[in-house]
Amino acid sequence: MKTKFALCVMILCSAVAVATGQTVSVNYNQSQSFSQYHTYAWGSNNANKVQNSILAQVAIQDIDTALQSKGLQKVDESQKPDILVTANGGMKEQTSYTAMGMRGFGGGMGSITPQQNVIGTLIVDLYDAKGQSLVWRGIAQNALNNNGSKNQQLVQKAVAKMFKQWPKS
Repeated sequence: MKTKFALCVMILCSAVAVATGQTVSVNYNQSQSFSQYHTYAWGSNNANKVQNSILAQVAIQDIDTALQSKGLQKVDESQKPDILVTANGGMKEQTSYTAMGMRGFGGGMGSITPQQNVIGTLIVDLYDAKGQSLVWRGIAQNALNNNGSKNQQLVQKAVAKMFKQWPKS
């Protein structure tokens, strides 16, 4: 009975183990014509902005590149841009579990191993500067690791995936 219970617990734990794949989602105002937007600026009134870190700098550069590839020109906020851009981010620790087990004659044995993951989130918002309304939002999440270069690549891929879903004009 104990063996069956332990096996069930291990199977359950392995089924609910956290997947560490990158998730990206985009939502935008479907009734908004994006062809009217020609300029953008980074919004200065953003209390939750991505703080000055290497990953934040990479994200800002990649967002600038993506917006410019969509035909938008970066201007200063005082020049009354068409779009205001904000980027928010954060990290949280999450525990996932890996279960392994073997069943043999007369019983079985197994183990459950916890693993700490750091999950990074990047949220990019685009606001219509005249109407002060949110018109586009991209959200990306992924497990970060100890390799800074790989984390930069994760940010680059996330921003590329977000802006690949840019509305057709």
